[in-house]
Amino acid sequence: MNVMLRFERVVATGNPALDSGIGDTALKTLNGETYLYGATGPGGGLAVWKLVDDAAPVLQDTQFFNNTISLQVGDSVLPVTLAGQDHLVLDVDNAAGLVSYQLNSDGTFDGLVETGNLTGGGNLGAMTQLAVGGLDLLAVSHEATGQIGTYQVGTDGSLTLAGLVTGQASAMTSLQSGSGRFLATVDAASNSVAVYMVDPIDGTLALVDTAAATQTLGITTPTAIESIEAFGQSWLIVAGAESNSLSLLKLGPDGHLTPTDHVLDSRHTRFEAVQDISVVEISGQVFVVAGGGDDGVSLFSMTANGKLVHRDSFADTLSSGLQNVETLVAAQLGDTLQIFASAQEDAGLTQLTVSLETLGVVAEGFGTVTGTAGDDMLTGGILDTVLLAGAGDDILVSGTGTATMTGGAGADIFVMRYGSGTTTITDFEVGSDRLDLFDFPMLRNPGQLTVTSTALGAEISYLDASVVVVSAAGAPLSSTEIFGSEFGGPDHIPVDFSAIIGSPASPGVTGPVTVDSGSENPALSNAEITFSPDGGAPITVQADADGRFDLGLPGGSFAGELDITKGYSTASGQITALDALQVLRISVGLDPTWGPAAAENLIAADVTRDGTVNALDALSILQVAVGLPSIGEAEWVFLDDEADLSAVTRTNVDYQTGTTVTAVDGHIAADMTAILLGNLEAV
Repeated sequence: MNVMLRFERVVATGNPALDSGIGDTALKTLNGETYLYGATGPGGGLAVWKLVDDAAPVLQDTQFFNNTISLQVGDSVLPVTLAGQDHLVLDVDNAAGLVSYQLNSDGTFDGLVETGNLTGGGNLGAMTQLAVGGLDLLAVSHEATGQIGTYQVGTDGSLTLAGLVTGQASAMTSLQSGSGRFLATVDAASNSVAVYMVDPIDGTLALVDTAAATQTLGITTPTAIESIEAFGQSWLIVAGAESNSLSLLKLGPDGHLTPTDHVLDSRHTRFEAVQDISVVEISGQVFVVAGGGDDGVSLFSMTANGKLVHRDSFADTLSSGLQNVETLVAAQLGDTLQIFASAQEDAGLTQLTVSLETLGVVAEGFGTVTGTAGDDMLTGGILDTVLLAGAGDDILVSGTGTATMTGGAGADIFVMRYGSGTTTITDFEVGSDRLDLFDFPMLRNPGQLTVTSTALGAEISYLDASVVVVSAAGAPLSSTEIFGSEFGGPDHIPVDFSAIIGSPASPGVTGPVTVDSGSENPALSNAEITFSPDGGAPITVQADADGRFDLGLPGGSFAGELDITKGYSTASGQITALDALQVLRISVGLDPTWGPAAAENLIAADVTRDGTVNALDALSILQVAVGLPSIGEAEWVFLDDEADLSAVTRTNVDYQTGTTVTAVDGHIAADMTAILLGNLEAV
């Protein structure tokens, strides 16, 4: 397998004060060259190496901390640019301003300077530089004051406070989503993940409510956060030390987060007590590297639909220095991904590499999607798809429609997406290829699967999912031949339980509603949204508490059927005994107490959905009203707003739910009517 971690060497200066206890590393590109900086904290200093393609890094310079800061300096460093001058910023407890070493064009250290007068002083919890509108900003977490400040960087390098918000951050990053610029932070002490919108006019911060998206993941002691803009979306990766987790979240244009994957360390991976992560995008492929207290490093690829696919893990050896990884960085040089990790128990920086010589293409779509002779990532679309990967170590990801996958030569990973149509793998190679079912909910071991050997391979079923595996050798396959005794890689924890338990009960509204995938939809709170494209398999997602939903549709125009399902909460008290009385009146030919029943009233009355309004409906509604098990299910139905209901009568309650829509570049909008079965008076 080409996409794997390889140990190269331990990089060191030879001076214990600069090699032992390296607490932070940073990369900086100057004049086309990439430089690696390492910091050892109090009593120590800094070292810088120039990275070289296919060779050992070259030590450029060392700098012991000045006596004025030596015992006050932390071990974090961050490259910034002030008025065209490059700096390496330090965390200094007793400083009033921003303390940094100026950097020369060859990466070496120049003088120690202190810039400006920071409101919270130079004791920095975290910091990042970002641009928004015409502003050049530094975002700083001040440990002493419990505030996060933004400072405008002047053309002369001066710093002017833009604004402060209450908050703490142990790590932060910035990224663009839509037209907005955002600051994302984590704080290990409070177990929080926060997103702030940055005002493009004055540079101030406004907190976006992200609690609903992050609290359900169970992230404990978040130690690192990284961002990436890839596959036409903006993403955050959060490392949780005590939860031994990596969480992948999609950032919407309004700053709200949608979890897409949450993985836990296992005995097959090396990111327990994870301390740091690094993310790199290379030719459209996204690689994530993680390390911590597990004496090693793990490598992942990120898919277009927001999943982390385990590629390789490297365990510490007698030659490497990875006992309790503290910090790591990754950078591309030529045809190599170079990774450098420091460790709490070992001196120097361990250099690992991943060969990119055969890196292939990233392609997504439907119909036939063809790869190259390199290491490709091919993803199916919303319609029926044929994925044809040539030679190379490829990742093939099923779409939401029916998929046929051919990996070709090389060690291929076939990733199944739960909820898709039947997937067929045409050339599975035992001992080389891997079948990854991590998207299947609550699946933990091969014993939960039904694996039936066939003349040419095997058929695998789980819940309502089906995978047909054809052996490259044209022979029967057993579960052990496909999976071994257990699944490899990390444990993936479901981030969306709607596939298992359906949409939660909820009150809601009745009458005309607007459905818009680009905004809040109060009527769709916690509803289950299903889009069935013409010629493709249904795509189902659950809306959040505000009714936001994202079907993950690709660009282009797709016609299909939109349907919505939503449960009823008895706690809302919207269905009462009076509704049962109204149904009784209708069932014997009388009008409800308010006058003639409209078609919508009759639909709401037929809670048993047998096509007529009768005493059985009244009994069922009464059972719902008093909290007893009911004959018919009280739930919300959603109809086309322009549906012709003129033929609906007491004895002919005939209607169709859903509406025909066209998704344009992933966006769906429709006008519908919501009716709560059993609640007549609200119609």
